[in-house]
Amino acid sequence: MKIFIEEGVDPGTVQIAHTGDTDDLDYIERLLETGCWIGMDRYGLDIFLPTAFYVVWWVMLGALLVAAFGGALTLTTAGGFQVGGGLAFLAFACALGAELFLATTSPLTTWYEGRAAAESAKTLAWRYMVHAEAFEVDAPEVDKQFLAQTYSLLQDLRSISMATSEPGAHQITDKMRQVRALDFNQRRQIYLTDRIADQQRWYSEKARWNDRRARRWVLVSIVLETAGLIGGALKAFGWISFDMLGFLAAAAGGVTAWIEAKQHRNLATAYGIASQELASIATELPTLDSEERWAAFVGQAEEAISREHTLWRASRGLSDRFRRKEG
Repeated sequence: MKIFIEEGVDPGTVQIAHTGDTDDLDYIERLLETGCWIGMDRYGLDIFLPTAFYVVWWVMLGALLVAAFGGALTLTTAGGFQVGGGLAFLAFACALGAELFLATTSPLTTWYEGRAAAESAKTLAWRYMVHAEAFEVDAPEVDKQFLAQTYSLLQDLRSISMATSEPGAHQITDKMRQVRALDFNQRRQIYLTDRIADQQRWYSEKARWNDRRARRWVLVSIVLETAGLIGGALKAFGWISFDMLGFLAAAAGGVTAWIEAKQHRNLATAYGIASQELASIATELPTLDSEERWAAFVGQAEEAISREHTLWRASRGLSDRFRRKEG
C-alpha cells in the first residue's frame, strides 16, 4: 500500500485479498487505516489458518474456567441439587468434547504441514527462477528436475485436503519462465526486492508482533496472580466467604499454558535473528556482479530463510520432512 500511495493510486480502489489468512490484527488495522479494502474470505480453511484449533482451544479453556467457578459455588436448590456441581459437570463435558475433537482431527498439525509445504514450494520456485543451486544451467533437464522435486513434495501432502488447480494451470508458470529468462542484473534486483526484502520485512513485523503479544500475556498472568494473592489474603482473614481462589488459579494456569504453547518470546527472538541475517544478505547481495558466486549465494540465502522455519517446526515437535525436497 505504501508504494501504491506514493504512486498516486487511490486506496479506495485497492483490495488486499485473503487478509483473513493471518492472525496479525495490527497488520490488518494498518491496512484499513490506509483506506483500502481488505478481503477475508477463507475462514474455515485450516490449511491457511488453524481457525478450528483456536476456537476449540478457547472453548476448552473457557469450560475449565467455568468448571472451576462451579466448584466454588455453594448454591443449593430447594430439592438439594448442587448448582455448582451441575455447572462443573456440564463444563467438564464441554472441555472433554473439545479435547477429543482436537485429538481426532489434529487441525493444528494439518496447518503446520501446509505451511511447511508452502515454504518448501516457495523456495523451490525462487531457486528455479533466479538460477540458484540445482538450477544453474539452462537445459531441458532443469524443468524436469523442478517438476520431479515438485511431484516429490506433493506426495507428502496426501493427508492434507488440497484445493483443485485452475484449468490451464502449470507448475512452472509463464511468470517464472519470464524471470528465469532475464539477465543477471535484473534477476538479482527481483530477488533482492521481492524475496529478501519481503522476507526481511515479514520477519521484522512478526518479531515485533510476537514481542507485543508476549508482554500482554505476561501482564494478564501477573494481574491474575495478583488477584489470587489479594483473594487469598482476604479469605485468610475472613473478610470474604466466597471461594474464588480456585477460579483464579485455573485462569492463571490457563494463561501460563497458553504462553508456553504460543512461545511468543521465543518466536520474537528467532524472527528477530532471521531479520538481522536477511539484512546482512540484502547488504551483500548488490556486491555480486557475476554468475560465478550467484547460485551458491542464493542457496545460502534460502538456507537462512529455511533455517528459522526448521527451528519453528522443531519447537512444535514436528519433523522437517519437506526440507530435503528443496534441492
